[in-house]
Amino acid sequence: MVDISVIIPIYNVKEYLEDCLNSLLIQSLLNCEFICIDDGSTDDSYKIVESYMGKDKRFKMIRQKNKGLAETRNVGIRNARGKYIVFLDSDDYYVDGCVLDKLFQNAEENALELLGFETELLYEGNMKELDNKDFYYYKDHVYPGIRKGIDFFIDMMSKHEYCDSSCMMFINREWLLEQGIFFYPGILYEDALFCTQCFLYAGRMAHLSERLYTYRVREKSIMTGSICWENVRSRLVVYREILSLSALFRKDEAGLQEPLAEYLSLIASHAKYMDEFRIDEPSDERMEPLDLLLMKTMEIGKYRIEVNEEVILNGLEKLVADSEGVILYGAGAAGRMFFRFLQDKGLSGKVLCYAVSGTTDESAILDNIPIFPINEAIKKPGRVILSVIAYKARMAMQKTLKQLGVNQFQIFDQYIYRALRHYVQEI
Repeated sequence: MVDISVIIPIYNVKEYLEDCLNSLLIQSLLNCEFICIDDGSTDDSYKIVESYMGKDKRFKMIRQKNKGLAETRNVGIRNARGKYIVFLDSDDYYVDGCVLDKLFQNAEENALELLGFETELLYEGNMKELDNKDFYYYKDHVYPGIRKGIDFFIDMMSKHEYCDSSCMMFINREWLLEQGIFFYPGILYEDALFCTQCFLYAGRMAHLSERLYTYRVREKSIMTGSICWENVRSRLVVYREILSLSALFRKDEAGLQEPLAEYLSLIASHAKYMDEFRIDEPSDERMEPLDLLLMKTMEIGKYRIEVNEEVILNGLEKLVADSEGVILYGAGAAGRMFFRFLQDKGLSGKVLCYAVSGTTDESAILDNIPIFPINEAIKKPGRVILSVIAYKARMAMQKTLKQLGVNQFQIFDQYIYRALRHYVQEI
């Protein structure tokens, strides 16, 4: 038995693969294997792997017809010989040569089934502006001790810092096989279900508040490509499976129900959001009967309700025109889109400021509008408009407002966002 099996699915990443493999080549832990699985690449990625196999016997390769990320990871799990397994995406890399040794020593010393850790984000080009993931991946809190995975899930959800990324987990392979946990094949967002299962079943877990991994945020990756019906269907499948899973813990883990319900709400919100942006028509193919019921309940797919965008925009215009002024809590894409709409309507003077959750420079300005921390912004007489669409960010910002004693504020939903997006595209 080797100490660690690193599972690296590979699909047309020739441009990034050497960074990934170099970070493995320098790992100080020698008793491990690097299982590179070429999932039907057409760009000769396998030739790069072959060159590394000639340098270091820890590198191994499996070549197969394209099966998708979930099933490729399952192939890795089934072929692994390590006491522990860890996943590394082929366009990402480890931060230094001691990562595997650090994870192994921590898991061994504490007899862990599951060890979490954190990531650094590497944005390509303007991807931070287009797809800012800081809020989702970066944590402001530490999570000490050795506890059940459920306790970590509850703790992280309460702080809006639960992150469902399988690449940020170091897993005891025998325990994983005993639990029968694999990736659900044939869907996107397979990490959400896999990670939740690991957290809910782990009896001994710890978390390292260290960024040991580098996640590359790039264009045309699986997670940043065009949104299709398959994205929405996959979210429905994840929702359905976690909903079924929640019933198993209903009696024994009473404290789990609220955070699990919030997590399901996040998945549902994401499904509805993506349904607004999909570029193709929904299909009932591969849909389970429960999925169709969920579609109707969530009003997505063929059950999506089309709204009168003109009525929505007229309501927004009147809301701002009749107010003393507005504070746009959220200075990202949604907030700036709203500002452009108000500017076009001759109402930009009603915008008192942008507000953000963190600290800002006293002279910070965006669109010729000052930016203030929210605790300073609410001292102004204007109406707070929570101008953000991402569910996790919105929930955290609502919590911040209530802690500051602000109970009256307006919130964006996907219908408002869609109406504003269409309007701004036309001006």
